[in-house]
Amino acid sequence: MEKYNQEWFKNRAFKSLRKISDGVWDYSDSLLLYISSGVELYEQLQETDTPYFKLVTKPEREYLQSIAKDVVDILPDNFEYIDLGPGTEHKEQFLFDELKKQGKSFTYIPVDISDHFLDIAESHASIQEIPMQKIKASFEELPELLGTPTAPRFVSIGLTFSNYAPQDILGLLKSIAGENGFVFINAQMRDRVDMLELQKVYQDDARHLADDKVRLIELDPEQDITPRLADDGFRISCFVLRSNQTLENMGIKNGDKLVVFQSLRYTKASLENELRSYNHDSFDTGSSFIATIIKT
Repeated sequence: MEKYNQEWFKNRAFKSLRKISDGVWDYSDSLLLYISSGVELYEQLQETDTPYFKLVTKPEREYLQSIAKDVVDILPDNFEYIDLGPGTEHKEQFLFDELKKQGKSFTYIPVDISDHFLDIAESHASIQEIPMQKIKASFEELPELLGTPTAPRFVSIGLTFSNYAPQDILGLLKSIAGENGFVFINAQMRDRVDMLELQKVYQDDARHLADDKVRLIELDPEQDITPRLADDGFRISCFVLRSNQTLENMGIKNGDKLVVFQSLRYTKASLENELRSYNHDSFDTGSSFIATIIKT
């Protein structure tokens, strides 16, 4: 099967459906969000006049800028910078600037299944004459694709960490980094942000974010499922109104709940609990964000 075409996405979509409990199914696979209209909606959320920008993007940028030196201080003199899902905000620039200042050399490796985002990342790095190699792949493919490290790896997923079940993504990030590597994650603290306002943002702005994703499992986002609702987690869910033969064969019936997207918020204690078995340094400046470097 040709990779990253509609058939590939469809196949992955059905395979990603996982039963959580009776009548509740996980369909939160983050990769499936960033297809066609999902990309556009995600970019619109980042625009400067949105509540999302005020509550998430702006404070995150300010926070990352404030910790860039502390992060770079930990990194070796020469390494591979693997940027998982580079996006459009160029948050990597804070690290680029500090790495240049400290005279550390690196190869920049943006990873995505979207040519659009990879081309943006390539253009941004090329202008600065940063050695780079873009990789079109899913994150799960990377441990095998990259093989044994020839230089230390710095694997950055940033806030996209929140889109995954923490132990699942931490295990994958560790295997991408390999031995003597570094993993960089970022999380927003639920007790340091206006959760009601942010829940409203996810409720209003993200309600169509998963439309194309829902179509992959042969459901009409208007007719076959209920309007999407954000809980205080934030998990975006809906109920199946009209299942289909393929889904019914898997056990998904009318009335079942689908979790189509998540962007989890933590407390400092709950984040530390998830990281308890990892060798890590966290950077708590009192911001609503806490980033962590895990040493593998």
